[in-house]
Amino acid sequence: MKISDIMSKEVYTISPEKTLKETLELLDKQRHNGLVVVASGNVVGVITKADIFRAILPTQADICEDELLMKDLEYVEERIFKCLGTKVEKIMGTPAITIASNLPMIKAGSIMVLRRIKQIPIVDDGALVGIVTLSDILSAFQKMSEGFGNL
Repeated sequence: MKISDIMSKEVYTISPEKTLKETLELLDKQRHNGLVVVASGNVVGVITKADIFRAILPTQADICEDELLMKDLEYVEERIFKCLGTKVEKIMGTPAITIASNLPMIKAGSIMVLRRIKQIPIVDDGALVGIVTLSDILSAFQKMSEGFGNL
């Protein structure tokens, strides 16, 4: 089975110049975990809720001092407020990892597991044509297994 058989053709995108606040609003509105970042018609990255949460957390260098401060609600709120103005391009996953729609489903799943990503944009001839998630692939496996009866 090819990725084109299971991919979603409706892809939500965002510009790298948008803020994390705008990103969160769109993610909430669309009820998605991530967005494909597109600039000048090209896929340049992906941004997920996990990326945004990591941006709010302290860096490894600051962890000792910030670990104590993270218990302070006002500090956490201030850090979140500052991060919400950050541009998508500063924290998006880049370079963009993409696959073609004719890739076998098992190969796409393997790439996602090896790269530790849960969704991947589908690009054919330079154009964004869809997106597939690890959940989509697992659902397809499950449906395929129903045809095999009791294993």
